[in-house]
Amino acid sequence: MRKILAWVDDNLLFLLSGFLLAFIPLYPKLPLFEAIPGYIVRVRLEDLLIVGTLIIWLIQIIRGKNKFGPNPLAKPIAAYLLVGILSMLSAVFLIKTVPFELLHIGKMALHFFRRVEYFSLFFVFYSSVKSLKQVKWYLIILALTMIGVTLYGYGQKYLYWPAFSTMNREFAKGWQLYLSEHARVLSTFGGHYDLAAYTMGVLIILWSLFFSVKQKLLKAGIFVSILGAFWLLILTVSRTSFLAYLAGVSVLFFFWMFRKGIRWSAPRWFAVIAGSVLIMLLFGDLSDRFLKLLKLDQRVSNIKSLIQQPFGKPPSEQNFALLENNIEAVTSKSDFPPLPTKPSDVFEDIPDGIITTQSATGASQLTEVPRTYSQAAIVYDLSTGIRLDALWPQAIKGFMRNPLLGSGYSTLNKAQINDFTEAESTDNDYLRALGETGLLGFLTFAWILAVVIISIWKVFTRVRDNYVFAYLVGFAALVFGLLVNAVYIDIFEASKVALTFWAMVGIALGALKFLPPQEKGFLYVPQIPDLSATIKLFRQTAINIVKSPKTYLLLIIVLSVSLRHYKITEPLADWHSWRQADTSAVTRNFLRYGMDPLYPRYDDLSSVASGKPNPQGYRFVEFPLYNMASVVTDKLFPGYSIEYSGRLTSILMSVGTLILLYLLVARYLNPLAGLLTALVFAVLPYNIFWSRVILPEPTLVFLTIGMLYFFDSWILKNKKRYYLLSLLFAIGALLVKFTAVFFAIPMVYLAFTKWRFKTLVNPWLWIYAVLMLLPFGLWRMHISQYPEGIPAYTWLFNGNGIRFKGAFFWWLFSERIAHLILGSWGLIPFGIGVLFTKFREKSNWLFHFWLLAMISYLVVFATGNVQHDYYQIILVPILSVFVGVGSYYLLFGGKHHFNVWISRVLIIVSLIFMCMFGWYQARDLFNINHPEIVEAGRAMDRLLGDKRGNTIAPYGGDTAFLYQTGQKGWPLMEGTIDEMIEKQAHYYISTNFDDTTNEIIQIATNANDPLHPFKILEQTDRYVIVQLVRDNELPSN
Repeated sequence: MRKILAWVDDNLLFLLSGFLLAFIPLYPKLPLFEAIPGYIVRVRLEDLLIVGTLIIWLIQIIRGKNKFGPNPLAKPIAAYLLVGILSMLSAVFLIKTVPFELLHIGKMALHFFRRVEYFSLFFVFYSSVKSLKQVKWYLIILALTMIGVTLYGYGQKYLYWPAFSTMNREFAKGWQLYLSEHARVLSTFGGHYDLAAYTMGVLIILWSLFFSVKQKLLKAGIFVSILGAFWLLILTVSRTSFLAYLAGVSVLFFFWMFRKGIRWSAPRWFAVIAGSVLIMLLFGDLSDRFLKLLKLDQRVSNIKSLIQQPFGKPPSEQNFALLENNIEAVTSKSDFPPLPTKPSDVFEDIPDGIITTQSATGASQLTEVPRTYSQAAIVYDLSTGIRLDALWPQAIKGFMRNPLLGSGYSTLNKAQINDFTEAESTDNDYLRALGETGLLGFLTFAWILAVVIISIWKVFTRVRDNYVFAYLVGFAALVFGLLVNAVYIDIFEASKVALTFWAMVGIALGALKFLPPQEKGFLYVPQIPDLSATIKLFRQTAINIVKSPKTYLLLIIVLSVSLRHYKITEPLADWHSWRQADTSAVTRNFLRYGMDPLYPRYDDLSSVASGKPNPQGYRFVEFPLYNMASVVTDKLFPGYSIEYSGRLTSILMSVGTLILLYLLVARYLNPLAGLLTALVFAVLPYNIFWSRVILPEPTLVFLTIGMLYFFDSWILKNKKRYYLLSLLFAIGALLVKFTAVFFAIPMVYLAFTKWRFKTLVNPWLWIYAVLMLLPFGLWRMHISQYPEGIPAYTWLFNGNGIRFKGAFFWWLFSERIAHLILGSWGLIPFGIGVLFTKFREKSNWLFHFWLLAMISYLVVFATGNVQHDYYQIILVPILSVFVGVGSYYLLFGGKHHFNVWISRVLIIVSLIFMCMFGWYQARDLFNINHPEIVEAGRAMDRLLGDKRGNTIAPYGGDTAFLYQTGQKGWPLMEGTIDEMIEKQAHYYISTNFDDTTNEIIQIATNANDPLHPFKILEQTDRYVIVQLVRDNELPSN
């Protein structure tokens, strides 16, 4: 019996410490009594147990059973507490942020002594460690405690076990609560944030133990514990703690790197991080919060709604509207959504209060006062809004009152000096430390943590015991995890977390006392075992990356996308805006009314395009593949305008073209020539503008180059997958524009080089041709039923008889190709590329036949090409090929014909001047020449909101103005005003105060014509907006 008592006497502090290590996290936060009347902080059983343990610790110190020192944290903790005392004195007597009243001083002192309580556990646990074996017992207790916390959390979530929260004053009284389906789990803790931080820290240590143990059964048990704890972390739905977990795990493997090497640590780090993120995204409510943060929920929802939309024929009536049952599905600015009225994490409209008012009859009635939210809360979420709008500014204000000592404990949330706050929170421990204790308090607390990390850093590489090493580096990583958590939570003031943390500090530093002398040391830079081999591997990898053409191709792609973002968010009123507006209107109507590719509609109801009235607004030009792609882009990038989505779609198509051009030229010459071709395509000023417009041409170019590339791949490699890919690209290209048929010339050439005259009887080629033409033929048959939606097109061939005349050659070959596209100086490398290039070992004329096809296109569509400069977009790839190849020849391959240095200087000067002079020609294409139509359109959109009404927007038949209004209608007057009203015109908008406009304004101003109840909605010196019918005659939406 005496031996037992002696053993208990020797190990009493260890037993009590082990009990506290488990009891503090496991026992719910049930209050015993109030520390201060009306305050949320209450005395709990754990506080009494800690006081009792402290008394025993002091007795054991006096008896010599345990030692106080040498203690590495005694000085920094004493310094911090001294600063805390000075801060309180300053708060009461100097800056007077705390009234000289017992209640206020008592509350401030309570927070000070809470920190003393937290620190006290460090001294207790530090003294309790008498051997490394005890450290291992602490690890067992910690792991079992985590299992207990996890099981109770599961019970709360799935079995309705009670929860005891301290999230508000009433709950803190000890209310027994139960979680709803989507409530955040808090287990035995007072809040989900505290539980998440605790779980995060223990998880990091468990991962460290997992990689240190060798016994398979124990390893499996730890892994099961990790899985259970990780799912508990997911159930807390704490983004901050999850990010802290990822940061802590990353730091953990940083420490392990010095023991096992980089090539051991890196793949395991990646596996843990990737697995954790994947599980988070696939399961649990935490994924929803991260999805909202990245707008992935909107993107997924948008694509889901897009897939579920019907493809049936719209109603045939002149005026129609489709009712949306789920208004929350509207997520794009182009859908004209209502502005949000509450933050994303607020799901119920709770009034701000109830007031008593009088009705018209004089009776009293209760009226709810609606709750309003700040802009920050609406843009981010409510919790972030509270931090940005209130808590963090209050902490900064407290710091500014006394930068050295702060404004004192528990003073940051007070609006007035005499206010008594029921709880304290800053939700940022850095700002709270600065606000309450100033710069001195912040630095002394940082000193404490720095001593902890430095103490571990000195010895961790020399520790031979796997379990002690695992705990030391795991705890060091835990500290960094808590520092991340502290950005969004007052984590070092959360009692259960803080008490456990300082207990674990005591265990970690206590373990250092009993390391063998050879494992102790001084501060130094440890060595990584495989550092030299890893550096050599990285160096070789870096060299390979630098040498790889794909690296430079990626840089060219980045440059290309960056250049094409120039003025990408500008309104659609730049060059050829009428044609872009028609295309964009189809996309906008797809978004408004549902995507129906068989019946694309735009805003123009006039007969301008086809010569026939078009009351349904049909737009049968090309099959709307580009518009469908733009809808997908709009859904994937919510919050942007439809103009941005349309331009971005063209940019993506342009990037695809650039890659295919590189692959083609690299195949027939070499990668360097391919890179130069891609670079030319990326920086040609003409192409910068026309490959980011809202037109189907960039899509056509991508599809035709894809068709050609994969057809060539099939010819060379005889793989059916290339045949099918080429066929799919061909079908798409021909549906977008019939001009894709000209690429049959280089494709026939490719076939002929392989099969010669057997090409004519090759069944695969005939199948290819039939399958390519069949969808196009079906499309043409379908749209022929709606001639009002087919713009006149026969004039494009030679409507004005210009073919082969002098003006034909001047406009196309001099003005457009040489001057506008190639900036004149580009003709030099272009000519060299055409004349001197030999592909592969023997001459290959693929690119020359491609050029021949494009010349044929210019000849066939003579008038169209002369009339419209965007018709030459399809020429840019082959021009880029010959300019790129010619540049390569002059730089590297022309030494047999030219002086090397002269040719290199010539080509560099030529390319620079080509871009300079080309930009001089192309820069005006980006300009908005008539901003008044944009201003008027925005005014009408502001006035009407989501209302729809047919609008007359006279602009000489140009639909760019009508597009700005967001309404269907007419781009010119097709008759008198009365005739237009009979055609269901509801509004009139004009920026041109001509006779018709002035007459309408006069009628509306006089307001005495019962047959013309015109009403001016808004008039300025730049535009006028008139309602042509009575309110009850407007279409209902």
